[in-house]
Amino acid sequence: MLPVERVIGDGGLSAGPDGGRLDVRLPWYRSLPLSTVRVEALEVDGAQIPLESLRFELDGGSWTLAELEDQTDRFWFVLDSARLVIPGLSLAPGSAHRVALTISLFPPYIPGMKRANAQSETLLVS
Repeated sequence: MLPVERVIGDGGLSAGPDGGRLDVRLPWYRSLPLSTVRVEALEVDGAQIPLESLRFELDGGSWTLAELEDQTDRFWFVLDSARLVIPGLSLAPGSAHRVALTISLFPPYIPGMKRANAQSETLLVS
């Protein structure tokens, strides 16, 4: 899989005090404003995770997915990892989980374009 096609980051899946955390990456070759990024779907072990429960974290900021649309001045740089916080997801360190994530992009300099990237992978909890 090419780097511009991957959406699951090298940091994988981890357990935190507020639930699970999934390392995500920008599936594009240029930095983009957060307002052009949409998390379309997330499944863990075949169970759909309600998108309204997720938080997106990047560079010290934290937003609900709905709030990303207003982030026109916050950019996701291609080398930076972001995290999806999955509240209430209980993960045991070392356990394996099948994660499927779909992220869509709407690059502002290509009117009308929507690029959807999906990735499914079995991850060990760190």
